[in-house]
Amino acid sequence: MKLYFQYPYYFVLLAAIVATGLTFLLYKNDKLFKDLARNIKFLLSGLRFLFIFIIILLLLNPIYKSTRKNFLKPLIVIAQDNSQSIILNKDSTFYKTEYLKKIHNLESELSKDFDVRFIKFDESVVNDTVIDYSGNITNISNVFKEIIAAYSGMNLGAVILLSDGIFNAGNNPLYSTLPAVPIYSVALGDTISQKDLIIKDVITNKIAFFGNRFPVRVLITADNCPENEATLTISRDNKIVAETKFQIPSEGQTATLDIEIPADKTGNNIYNVEVTKLNKEISYLNNIYNFNIKVIDNRQNILLITEAPHPDLGAIHFALKNNSDFNFEIAYANEFKEEISKYDLVILYQLPSIKNNITNILKEIQKNKISVLYILGINSSINDFNKLTTGVEIYSRTKSFEDATATYNNTFTSFDPGIESNYLKNLSPLKTFFGDYKIVDNVKILFYQNINGIKTQKPLFAFIDNIEYKTGIILGEGIWRWRMDDFKYNNSHNNFISLMNKTVQYLLVKKIANKLSLEYKTVYSENESVIINAFFYDETFELNPNLDVRLVLINDKNKEFNHIFVRRDKSYRVNLGRLPAGNYNIIAETKFDNKIYSEKGEFFVEKINIEYLNLKANHKLLNSISEKTGGKMYYPLNLNQLANDIRNNQNIVTLAYEQEKLNTISDFAWLFYVILLFATTEWALRKYHGGY
Repeated sequence: MKLYFQYPYYFVLLAAIVATGLTFLLYKNDKLFKDLARNIKFLLSGLRFLFIFIIILLLLNPIYKSTRKNFLKPLIVIAQDNSQSIILNKDSTFYKTEYLKKIHNLESELSKDFDVRFIKFDESVVNDTVIDYSGNITNISNVFKEIIAAYSGMNLGAVILLSDGIFNAGNNPLYSTLPAVPIYSVALGDTISQKDLIIKDVITNKIAFFGNRFPVRVLITADNCPENEATLTISRDNKIVAETKFQIPSEGQTATLDIEIPADKTGNNIYNVEVTKLNKEISYLNNIYNFNIKVIDNRQNILLITEAPHPDLGAIHFALKNNSDFNFEIAYANEFKEEISKYDLVILYQLPSIKNNITNILKEIQKNKISVLYILGINSSINDFNKLTTGVEIYSRTKSFEDATATYNNTFTSFDPGIESNYLKNLSPLKTFFGDYKIVDNVKILFYQNINGIKTQKPLFAFIDNIEYKTGIILGEGIWRWRMDDFKYNNSHNNFISLMNKTVQYLLVKKIANKLSLEYKTVYSENESVIINAFFYDETFELNPNLDVRLVLINDKNKEFNHIFVRRDKSYRVNLGRLPAGNYNIIAETKFDNKIYSEKGEFFVEKINIEYLNLKANHKLLNSISEKTGGKMYYPLNLNQLANDIRNNQNIVTLAYEQEKLNTISDFAWLFYVILLFATTEWALRKYHGGY
């Protein structure tokens, strides 16, 4: 321990002098102690000097540095595969009973010498020791990513990976970034192909139109099946709608069956695909496959009219083509001869233009009160556009252009564009008109123009809301780059697709039929959370965020579950979490102005069958991972050897390090008692010898 002072060291000498002076003045001139024995006088003086000196030192606030030696045990991470494929074999009883005891014993044994952390994984990684083999997806590469992130900078000694080597999500774990420590793998499952007839996949459209027929393609594989023929049936509501016999494919081959089914029932239709259950199959779970088709009897028609080809057109088509609620068409202005009245929304791309003022088309749009989305560009005629009195006018004397990026308007509440918070930061600029912009009061701006890093009041995305129809304006050309930027920075097109779909959906809603409305997907997968949004509009068509909105969830067994929506900005949201596969009905309800409002809906949760499709363990992958990292592969029966090998690994060692700490002398509580002892002893002796 080393002592430091915040003041110069001569202050210690001054403290000693002051303590000596005070002691001397007291005992030198005190006549009561004139005849006192010399040694008693020295003792009293010494006690007085010590506690005065200590008190003065404490006022100088000295600090001391202490050094402590710490030891850091090696960290061993045990990662257990919790996916269903582990128990989809003949050894399922072993993995549910005896194997779990072995893993517990391994953890206890290693904990004697190491810091052991237990995690389990399927599609995600969690710190949990409860193994129930319930995972629907296996992502092994994600395990290594999480270990590196969680234990970086710690004394990580080894990773024990207990898995069958089957993965169906993420990257190939062998080529992902691996922890820089030995990975000891424990090979689970069976590498020998068992008898199994498998529905590998069912390919079909997500929607169909009432009265039509829709195609279904079924892919079937087989392992060690000596039978020659089997039967495939497709049923709905326990009634067979299609049935066919097929030749069982040889191992390594795939049988493809194409079937057409009539779309004779609107709404969500759940179909059950099943192949013959052969004798002594290893699993019958993969003989069944469920899928959902939404049958609709009408779609909203969207027409995009343009003067010439442009990359923006392809981007818009890409964003809208998979929306089952839209029927999207593209036409050229000089060739368009159809009745405009049959469309619910018209997108005018750079029209009216310098060459074509599309007078007749505009008259028909206004006559039929059809919602319009104008997209302006370098070929747009500003004079003709201003004559439309949309609510936005542009005055450009030179007809020059400038690049403008998008800045989100936080006060915009008409709809949620469904984009991530950082999406706009990476977007390329649009080509906009340079000039002055005139905007009427009822224009709602989603994005402002940001020019050279400066946010302006010029609109980039604007909307004008009328009860019978709506108008949208995108005041720039080049949104095709936004689609590319989305994939470049986010590895998907989800933000761009959401933005375009939400924009079109908003324009298509001409009037509010029900003040309470719901927003949700019609199909969810078993591994995603079901989130439902609700909106309530008052008499002025403004969103009311101050109500209590309830939800009743009804499963396919007519069991009801009650939920409460959580207020979120000017809307409401409820997260139902992950739900079992099946069909669900929902009823939302709220009370406003002493009147009850309700809205109904339905959605389907698809079962994930991916774990049933491959039951052959991949021990070669596990061995390769271990060899690549300096580890070794084991089997469940020799886990004791695994524990011994980890102990004997000379590279897995305890780390020792010194830790220095600065403390103040006042931290020592015992100093108070020392001062008290010295002062009390001196006072007692003084009283004993006749002092005061």
